[in-house]
Amino acid sequence: MDTAESSQAAPAVVGVGGGPRKASGNSAQKKFLVGSAIIVGAIAYLIYTGVQASGSYYRTVSEVVAMGSAASNMSLRLEGKVSPGTIEKDTANLKLNFQITDKSNKSIPVYYEGVVPDMFHDNIDVVVEGKLGQDGKFVATKLLTSCPSRYDAAKEMKKPS
Repeated sequence: MDTAESSQAAPAVVGVGGGPRKASGNSAQKKFLVGSAIIVGAIAYLIYTGVQASGSYYRTVSEVVAMGSAASNMSLRLEGKVSPGTIEKDTANLKLNFQITDKSNKSIPVYYEGVVPDMFHDNIDVVVEGKLGQDGKFVATKLLTSCPSRYDAAKEMKKPS
């Protein structure tokens, strides 16, 4: 019966080289860990580059003027008021030039190309996003106006004539 028992034994698994194959649990774990590390690294890189690209701080006109040439080509959000009488619109080409100022009465010329918000006019609070050029002109890629609050509108309506 020795021959019968040996013929009923499970066949041996043969590997690529013709020899028996070894269990590869460590290899599978290493592949999983390397794959996981690559995915986590890719996600971390995307988060970092996204924050760097969109990470711009609100600055006042005074702060940007004080920074001088160090502010050139930095992504900035600049807040202030539109200086009265400085608005030059080219509505056919959607181009706009104006000056922005703050409480210190320092001003920076701004160039914007795009759709101008309906609320845009002299003395309105604005936020512009873009970069300050070497020539000192702020080239805006976004122009945002602040809406007057309901309180301010109600106060204006109650003023005696």
